[in-house]
Amino acid sequence: MAKLDEATVTWRLFLSVFALSLLLFAIGWIIHEPPDKRPLLDVVGGGFTVDHNTAEIHYDLSVKQVRPLRHGMIIEADFEDPAGNGYYVVRERVQRWRRRYSLRSPPVCGVRARKRYLVMLRVLNDGGDDELWHDVFYVTSHLDEDVMPEPPVTTWPGRNLTPYQ
Repeated sequence: MAKLDEATVTWRLFLSVFALSLLLFAIGWIIHEPPDKRPLLDVVGGGFTVDHNTAEIHYDLSVKQVRPLRHGMIIEADFEDPAGNGYYVVRERVQRWRRRYSLRSPPVCGVRARKRYLVMLRVLNDGGDDELWHDVFYVTSHLDEDVMPEPPVTTWPGRNLTPYQ
């Protein structure tokens, strides 16, 4: 077996480390996604929420920041009215310390099972006049409005009265 001197071992080690670094750099370059290509927000969850206590159905949408948003920007969600009367618009201002936001519509009527309802999510500047980013998606209900329970007729301590009483 041939003996290698110290210079040869050092040179081979240097070339091995250099080749490995070059390979890792190439992999990083291939999988790198520029920050400008990523969306501002990511939808974590959403759909319809049934409140059995008040016999109401709401849209609920949870989003998280993917890229930093400036304090004071506006997150706007436009929920399609299932009754066909336009859109419910819900806005929330971005705060420095928050990374997740929950947007909830007012009570909706006319929800049908297995029908897709349009939701438009937008990020607006501080004044609310320039759109910085938008996304469009659909939510589907698994229940008809017909299966909604009647509001409870009894009351107990700690329970707020429903608007029907």
